[in-house]
Amino acid sequence: MNLRTFVLGPLRTNCYLIWDKEEALVIDPGGDPSEVIAFLRGSGLRLKYIVSTHGHFDHVLGVKPLKRIGAKFLINFKDVDLMPLYYDWRELPPEPDDELKDGTEIRVGDLTLMGISTPGHTMGSTSILVGQSLFTGDTLFKGTVGRYDLGGDRDTLRVTLEKIKTMNVVDVFPGHGDRTTLQDEVRSNPFLNGVLGPDDW
Repeated sequence: MNLRTFVLGPLRTNCYLIWDKEEALVIDPGGDPSEVIAFLRGSGLRLKYIVSTHGHFDHVLGVKPLKRIGAKFLINFKDVDLMPLYYDWRELPPEPDDELKDGTEIRVGDLTLMGISTPGHTMGSTSILVGQSLFTGDTLFKGTVGRYDLGGDRDTLRVTLEKIKTMNVVDVFPGHGDRTTLQDEVRSNPFLNGVLGPDDW
């Protein structure tokens, strides 16, 4: 897997560019994607897909310019109504071309990426699994988890975190902040290691 991270937008969202054999996919373009487009053109890559792990504005702000170069936009349909919220759009939010849901397979070159339903931060939150790497959006961060009061649900997030703990995942690539490993999070993240009980968060 070829991977490059761009930190974009007002909330410094991690925008991940993944490519193989001159085909590329972008995860969570959270701001002006000019740097991403320049890299694509300079590297001779064709962007096939734009994937947003959820519908908060800081994960979709850069979708429209990327769609204009011919890529298809995927997001879970449960989160479409979240896209206009929390941001003063000067134009309508982008329309998805297809749904990203549990089990969705996306081919980029010889890579197969899979959607994994991980609701809780929002009800449509969907992580992306590539081999043993999981792109978690705002579901799981290094040392903490995403908030659940902007379209999500606390109990649903708890169930999702238990699911992630059992997955065959090595590397975790969150929507903000540093990458981590699932092993480290299970050991030291208080939301995963039992330090925080059900009534503590």
